[in-house]
Amino acid sequence: MAEDYFQITVISSVKEADQIDLINHVLFEAGALGTQVSYAAGYLENHPDLFGEIPLELPDWYLKHATEVEGYFDTLPNKTDIQGELERMFPSTEFTITDGKIDHENWQKNWMKYYQPEFISRFITIVPHWETYEAKEGEKVIYLDPGLAFGTGNHPTTRLSIQALELYMRAKDEVVIDVGTGSGILVFVADLLGASQVLGLDLDPQAVDSANNNLELQRSVKGSITFKVNNLLEGVDLKADIIVANILPHILVDLLDDAIRLLNPAGFLILGGILVEKANELLAVVEKHDELELIQRMEYKNWVNFVVQLKDGQD
Repeated sequence: MAEDYFQITVISSVKEADQIDLINHVLFEAGALGTQVSYAAGYLENHPDLFGEIPLELPDWYLKHATEVEGYFDTLPNKTDIQGELERMFPSTEFTITDGKIDHENWQKNWMKYYQPEFISRFITIVPHWETYEAKEGEKVIYLDPGLAFGTGNHPTTRLSIQALELYMRAKDEVVIDVGTGSGILVFVADLLGASQVLGLDLDPQAVDSANNNLELQRSVKGSITFKVNNLLEGVDLKADIIVANILPHILVDLLDDAIRLLNPAGFLILGGILVEKANELLAVVEKHDELELIQRMEYKNWVNFVVQLKDGQD
């Protein structure tokens, strides 16, 4: 592996995802080993796509910042050729192209230093898998590979979902289903809190791969854990004591009927990923289901989680 990488950065006003993909294509055609997109609202990390990932709130300065597409190369390509190809594709757009060199070892160390143990709740800590970490008495530790980029536990709704699991799991060998599992964090939390069986579902196969990779990193697995590619709760027949779904509100409404079908009597449905301004709209949909009763509303940093219970006598 080369000790150094060369970096080409394309700076422009381009914001549309398909146009950014064309810039990526130009860099790959020039020999890029990989690319990274920054300051492009609606692209990748903050794009609320069909899988229901929750976008982080972005500050105004970020939204107004010029888009930067970085390409990484073994050898420095011809910037003039890249500029000419971009101007041919986007004749009315102005591009600035810069270059530099990145030391491979320092780059990796700089990346890793930003990921430190996250104290998610009173009892749960998420630790990068390369860290040597001494757990305190009673502390439950989840080991994660943040580089897999399907959730690192620091989003407010993830914290709220974890706290809800701590409050409503009864340590009686419950069965738990996590819808939109991402990196599998909520599955691992449920397992550490005493679940006998946990099923993690995600529509994105790459998320399921990420979760399975993180499963291999866990130092302690108490019950049965399974990850599966699935559209919400469609076709699932596993009866559950708790169902947790930390996804977008307009997708949450589509799982309510299946959740009622699968929850055991007096079981809990934890709904996350809800912005404060969307909370009443979702709650109105929940309240149309007579089988469900709102137990608790949890709020943190402009995000809301609902804990809903299946009323006694429902099966």
